[in-house]
Amino acid sequence: MSQLKTIRIKYLIYLLFLSSFSAKAQEITYKPGVNKLLMSMRFSIADTTNNQIFMLHPEVTQISTPFACSNPPIIWIRDNPKDNSFYDMTFKGDSLDIKNKYGRIHFTSPKVSLDQLLGNQKFNFPTHWAIGQTIYKDSVIYLIKYNTGERSDVVANGMAARLNGAYEDLGKEISKKLRETGISNLADSVIVLQGRIEKGVNRPLEDLKLIVGKQSIFSDIALQIFGDRKNTWYPATFFSGVTGESIIKFYIKLDSSGAVSILPSKYMDAVFR
Repeated sequence: MSQLKTIRIKYLIYLLFLSSFSAKAQEITYKPGVNKLLMSMRFSIADTTNNQIFMLHPEVTQISTPFACSNPPIIWIRDNPKDNSFYDMTFKGDSLDIKNKYGRIHFTSPKVSLDQLLGNQKFNFPTHWAIGQTIYKDSVIYLIKYNTGERSDVVANGMAARLNGAYEDLGKEISKKLRETGISNLADSVIVLQGRIEKGVNRPLEDLKLIVGKQSIFSDIALQIFGDRKNTWYPATFFSGVTGESIIKFYIKLDSSGAVSILPSKYMDAVFR
């Protein structure tokens, strides 16, 4: 196919795209707080930038984000046939976990002028662009959507899993246990733990494990205290009120004074099973 013919076909698709967009846009009635899709388009490009990750981790079939940019705040990795693993890159525990597993993941934005896609369309209500990106072994797919309403960078469909109690108390327990071992001259240390909570209420942590950091007296004590069956947990809760089997992570820092601080993952990572 000649280059000129290719350009003509792309231009025809673009005109049809704008035509359908114009027709659909006329039907939109804006309601504050309710987002509606005005238009969408999907295209792929050949890309092997992240090929090394797929070679070293054959269980990974795709890497995606709802915010296509060089440093997206949210990443999903399909590492098993049923579910995506969720990573909140604003949470230190997730950012360390994903770097520890896969190294650097290269994300890019599509080279397209969003304003040109609109043509002469004008709206008297707020609108926003949403650009998602899915990375495969040999290609990248972009999904571009234009919606009514204000853009939100928060991906949430419920309340995250959480402790039935105060994390400060767990930190004090770990610190006390360390002092009882007689350890002095403690060096700053960071670990990340991960556990699973079954759906229901007042559940224990299951499958608790160290996922970032080296095994040490500090990590052993943290695992012991977090795994204590007297501690109860709430799984993630969807806006409907239904709970789901949940993954929760903990960024735990021990400073030189012996104080322990705990940051739990703040977004929900739950599935129906």
